[in-house]
Amino acid sequence: MKTFGLVAALWISSGIGHGQIAPDAVVLETFDGGLTYLRFGKEADLDVPREPASTFKAVIAWAALDRGLVKDVESPLPGAEGDNLRMALQKSLNPPFDLLAVELGGEVLGEYAKRSGLIQGAIPTRWMEGKEKEARHGADLMTTIRREHQVAVAWMMGKPPWDGEAGRKLQQALLWKAAEKPIRAKTGTYGGSVWVTGYGPGKAVTVWLPGGIPRRPEALKIFFGRWDIPVPPS
Repeated sequence: MKTFGLVAALWISSGIGHGQIAPDAVVLETFDGGLTYLRFGKEADLDVPREPASTFKAVIAWAALDRGLVKDVESPLPGAEGDNLRMALQKSLNPPFDLLAVELGGEVLGEYAKRSGLIQGAIPTRWMEGKEKEARHGADLMTTIRREHQVAVAWMMGKPPWDGEAGRKLQQALLWKAAEKPIRAKTGTYGGSVWVTGYGPGKAVTVWLPGGIPRRPEALKIFFGRWDIPVPPS
């Protein structure tokens, strides 16, 4: 993935997204024609190993759909207090993904993590052993901003391994129905990283900020602002 158009300015150009962008933000954008632009941040930021945080829940959801542990995206999900898979992903609930990770097991889930392209480096055989409740954020597995964005682009393009039935169901589950435009995204906040990554009309976008939960609204505003729409309610 080559990146173009490095932008040093700290302002989003128009619409809802107009406003100051923190100088520590990284924003990658790829159009459906294939061109990728680093809108904010530095090229050196893109390949630094980072926690995937709850973006890893998309891998758990994909594996659960593919293995038949979850049949559809609208039925109530065990451990989600009545929410379905789509809302559990949007709210980034922990208990349902803890349950699914344990049911899948480290060997199976590790294979899906490898196939996803999200994880940097080899996946240890016992990566989940004794860390079952940490699987929700990938335990000790690492990703990079570039990898997160490549996965979002693959979602948008319908590329393998996301082109099968489970991959298509996952795209349904990632849809933020309350948004003003059809946008699919996953958030994550853990280990000093705040993520929003996904795609919508015409492009895929990945936003990364350093920090924790207090910066989640900021990341969401930047992300949805790339389509000039407000952050939808959860």
